[in-house]
Amino acid sequence: MNVSSGVVVDQAVRLMNVRCDYLAQRVTQRRNSGRVPRVCLYALTVGQQQPCRSLDESKGFAVEQGWHVGRRAFTDHFGATDPQTRPGWGLVRQQIRAGFADGVVVLTQSVISPHLDEFERQLSWFETHLGFIALVTPERSSRATAGLRAAEMRTRRSFRSI
Repeated sequence: MNVSSGVVVDQAVRLMNVRCDYLAQRVTQRRNSGRVPRVCLYALTVGQQQPCRSLDESKGFAVEQGWHVGRRAFTDHFGATDPQTRPGWGLVRQQIRAGFADGVVVLTQSVISPHLDEFERQLSWFETHLGFIALVTPERSSRATAGLRAAEMRTRRSFRSI
């Protein structure tokens, strides 16, 4: 936990705010330049099953936001928690770095990493490369307030109207 101005801030809440800010900034920049944000879809597979439901939900979310979804979805096998060791996640980052996509849509934060420090490193990488991470299901935190959830929903609604 970080202490700033005498207020204790939960790391999960801080990362949620950072992610939502990046998302809002990047989408607004793309829309203001006359471009529709382009996104990759990413999910984890379990066993031999393809993550069809996760990818469908991610695609539905992206379409609802008015974003262009790339033809190819990226997947990795469930297991490795460090996203930097996953080939599919590496391909997502290549799409962002090369400018073929503006962001990635995943079902939950834990798809990227269940560990907040690893997730934070990915957020930082996306900020450096002017990309964004969108979650179909927003982060959960024991300290998250209704006000933070309401702010995220207002941000989501504003994307639809831009």
